[in-house]
Amino acid sequence: MAVSVSTRSAPSNDPAPHNRPISVFWRTVDFTRNAALILGLYFAYAAVRRVTADDWATALSNGRTLLRIQSSLGLPSEASLQHAFFLPNPPIIRAANAFYMWGHFPITGTFMFWVWFKHRAHFGVIRNSIVTLTLSGLFLHIVYPLAPPRFFPSFGFVDTARDFGPNPYDLAAAKAANQIAAMPSLHVGWAVLVAISVIALCRSRWRFLALIHPAVTTSVVVLTANHYWADAIIAVILVLGAWVFTVRLARVGLFSFTSLPRKEDPGPRVASLHSSVGGNTDRS
Repeated sequence: MAVSVSTRSAPSNDPAPHNRPISVFWRTVDFTRNAALILGLYFAYAAVRRVTADDWATALSNGRTLLRIQSSLGLPSEASLQHAFFLPNPPIIRAANAFYMWGHFPITGTFMFWVWFKHRAHFGVIRNSIVTLTLSGLFLHIVYPLAPPRFFPSFGFVDTARDFGPNPYDLAAAKAANQIAAMPSLHVGWAVLVAISVIALCRSRWRFLALIHPAVTTSVVVLTANHYWADAIIAVILVLGAWVFTVRLARVGLFSFTSLPRKEDPGPRVASLHSSVGGNTDRS
């Protein structure tokens, strides 16, 4: 018996050619929208936090009170640690000052690009966590103006940026900044958020090395006399609250993903990020 051979080719799994421009279009829209949101948040944050920029009497009083509270709780003195381990090493001081000035935004920005390109279904949760964290930090900056430790030389603190460099105070951005918005440390908050996101998204046994980033950041902000221990502790609490809050919203379908069409979502891996704070997202 002769076997007939069909001239019709097997269906291709590749997307139809006319769908590709749509995918590129939606990716561009999604990227632009998210970039605009984050940049808009930054400029709004920079503008609104200026509300308390001149309330120096309250900020200095809060700083003295906070130092007394930390001492009563038995927290190690930031000034003592600065003198014992930091000030005898000028190269380390300058490296820490440079990290404080220039490491914060590039690391967080690179991380956000990585999530958007490699784990896009989870980008919305992480983006919303950053937004929630930043807004809660802004609220604290407004209601609780706090002068950083470097404004208390009588307590033994040394302003390492001024004395060792690089010096940020001559920059236009520094002149426009609110110098009495120490509580919380968003340097620490964003670093912690980056670390827990990497741990939640990756499966490598080395993923816990991401915790080095918030550990180094906390050491830097404290030893350069830009923040107190309490600023870092409150930042961690706010991160955990923002993470749980946005994951809960995602579980009920609110503000969870990007604006890409549904076919762009990788789907099965979404639950892994959501379950990282406990519970099962499987509703079947």
